[in-house]
Amino acid sequence: MRASSLPSWWAGALLAASVISATATVPASAQQEIFVQGNQFYQAEDYAAAVEAYQAVRAGGFESPDLHYNLGNAYFQMGELGQSILGWERALKLAPGHADALANLELAVRLSADDIEPLPRFWLLSAVSWWVNLIPRSALLVIVAFSWLALTCGALARILLTAEGPRRMGGLTVAVGAATVVLLGSNLAAREFEVGQPERGVILVEAVSVRSAPTEDDDLTVFELHEGSRVRIDQRTEQWAEIVLDDGKVGWIPVAAMEVI
Repeated sequence: MRASSLPSWWAGALLAASVISATATVPASAQQEIFVQGNQFYQAEDYAAAVEAYQAVRAGGFESPDLHYNLGNAYFQMGELGQSILGWERALKLAPGHADALANLELAVRLSADDIEPLPRFWLLSAVSWWVNLIPRSALLVIVAFSWLALTCGALARILLTAEGPRRMGGLTVAVGAATVVLLGSNLAAREFEVGQPERGVILVEAVSVRSAPTEDDDLTVFELHEGSRVRIDQRTEQWAEIVLDDGKVGWIPVAAMEVI
């Protein structure tokens, strides 16, 4: 397992994200420098310092698949299985095709104490999930931003220009830009607002009792989960969450025993 370098398209993705959401408050150059420092700590096998650096990048308001991938690697080297699985799952949430994160996650799941056999998934749900996650989020942000820009420029050309050729080209640009914005913009919106996507979490404690009701009563324990197990969150209160496993088992656990992906 090696730490990934910051990809060349990250700065462009950050620019597009800032245009769309305007949420970044820390210069990207400063965060990139901290990211590189984290990689240097990782290479020097100072994994705790690497985690601190990567978390500082997150605290600055930036997310990227490789950032979470590197976090997962550093936590794995520290023996924190739950945190490593959480990092790789977050990397895959942003970039479902991240091959290294997929490979590491497969290894980590085999190391976890719980053997959970997933139930078969309805083919239509699988198809929708494939479409929503087809394009990496960073690339999707850039494509949608530039498509919106092209649509705007095309519309201005249609309104302001008098020559038939440029006006026809402007109309074509509007059509292509609008189609792309609608098609991929809906994809982006579904991903950003997690439409139809259940909230999921990872168990971070060594072991947690799963109970049939949100209570500390040990007599209501139905089974036990261990660090690294992934769960679907159906509902939760301030202190308790009702979870569903991939094999269909249901129960309640303390919210503090897990972290949302």
